Amino acid sequence: MSLAIHYSSIKPPTGQSRQVFGLQVAIADWIRAYLRHGRAEKFTFLIGDKAEADEIQDMAKAAGVDLKRLALLDRRFPEQNFANIATVFRPEPDTRNLLWQRQYAGDFSFCGLAHAISGTEAGEVLQEYCLAPSSDSDAIVCPSHAVQAAIRAFWDHYADYLKIRFGASFQCPVQLPVIPLGIDVDKFEQRVTPDKRNAQRGKLGIAENDIVLLWVGRLSAAIKAHPLAMFRAAEIAAEKTGANVHLVMQGYFVPEEAETQFKSLAAATCAKAKVTFVAANDKRFPDGLWAAGDIFLSLIDNMQESFGLTPIEAMAAGLPRVISDWDGYRDCIDDGEDGFLIRTTMPPAGNGFDLTAQVASGREVYGGFLAKSALTVAVDAAQAGERIATLIADKNLRAQMAERARARARAFYDWRNIIPMYEDLWGELAARRAAAPPPKQNWPSALPTLPDPYAMYAGFPTSCLDETATVALVATADRVKDLWQNDLNVYAGDTMLPPVEITALLGRLAETGPVMMATLFEDFPDSVKPRLWRTLAWLLKLGIVENLSGQPPLKA
Repeated sequence: MSLAIHYSSIKPPTGQSRQVFGLQVAIADWIRAYLRHGRAEKFTFLIGDKAEADEIQDMAKAAGVDLKRLALLDRRFPEQNFANIATVFRPEPDTRNLLWQRQYAGDFSFCGLAHAISGTEAGEVLQEYCLAPSSDSDAIVCPSHAVQAAIRAFWDHYADYLKIRFGASFQCPVQLPVIPLGIDVDKFEQRVTPDKRNAQRGKLGIAENDIVLLWVGRLSAAIKAHPLAMFRAAEIAAEKTGANVHLVMQGYFVPEEAETQFKSLAAATCAKAKVTFVAANDKRFPDGLWAAGDIFLSLIDNMQESFGLTPIEAMAAGLPRVISDWDGYRDCIDDGEDGFLIRTTMPPAGNGFDLTAQVASGREVYGGFLAKSALTVAVDAAQAGERIATLIADKNLRAQMAERARARARAFYDWRNIIPMYEDLWGELAARRAAAPPPKQNWPSALPTLPDPYAMYAGFPTSCLDETATVALVATADRVKDLWQNDLNVYAGDTMLPPVEITALLGRLAETGPVMMATLFEDFPDSVKPRLWRTLAWLLKLGIVENLSGQPPLKA
């Protein structure tokens, strides 16, 4: 099996915010894990420029991989570089027109990874799988069953639109296997030693017998989680147990002014529980605060969340978890065994049209849509408070859940177990396509949104060349040389015949005199004829040859 990773830079362009977002981190983590645990002798990447090559090499060095094992191919030349590739993988769902490139760049399977599926762009990306020539040898890897169900729901919705619009039944053939994201379990276990626990709690001024409820992630009611349920749950647990309960929230505020709102709501909600906010980049805690925690608390309520990596990290850190019964969160927990799931509720389907209409009309940005939607998702704070109180009261239960969580993290979520699942999937996709390759289509253009210019704009010129035209060489060799020395005349050489063939063509015209196009074409295979047409039109433009037939008479 030949696999290539189709890579796009994860670094923001110069001049834009240098803030690193979750998707960038997730893609980099995935690539480093693949380089560490992949079974291939050579790791092939399709890149677009030197900057992307440098990024891949940096990640390879970080993963301890010999750079000689890297094969970096230029994705801008698919005809040359895609021919021997069986499967192309992108660590995000955007196909980047790869489904269309198969008509001229080799017959490969495509596989993407849906880290997240919210955002106005997500619908445009998912719609492409319905409109492009996709097949059942293509796949989008879903990190959770919730993501799988959401993509299927979108494709069902889009199929309904196609049926209403065109009266045709359609079902997207692309597969949706579920493979979770992974973590480096060893790294997290090294972060939670007793010494680090004492040091972190000491810096926070938290006594050994106090209880720390730990949150890790963005602090944003709009695009992550409204904090009220967590504040209420912490307060309820403190009231029920009489323990000194600290809710420690480590992350960064989005937007920055959210800090005032969070702190104000915490002060208004919590009288017994103490709420502390710690910046994600706080230099006092280079290993985070995983060692300081007793219970991981994350009551997500946002549709932007799709998998949830922090609950997996909490497992590896040996923390019992109290988390929302929401999206991919529920996949990672055995309720009552290694943590507790907390009930969530939202309105029934069919009641969100006006929310989407606000985004479509421009009255609301997508972040506002997420925030307004999240305000209608109820998380059972009372249940969460009860579950936290149970864990506070039973230290043995906390220890048992912590041990089960560690074992589950190592068995199911360590990258060394996840990457082989991807490799097996890629092999299955390639085998499926090889066994039943979809029929080749004679597409009129590389993309339907980029039609052949000579077809779309056929009405622009006075006339178009045809095989009945007769052409003759009219420029001297010195004149041809002068014309070809000017860059303004030769910048489209990659779309013409090779220079040696153009020289031979002119030599033939010099020998034979005027020749009909049809006669010239007899010496060229069909695959080369588009280049020949363009070359002859270019020679006409430069005045090197002349069209002797079909010229309209000059007006007096």
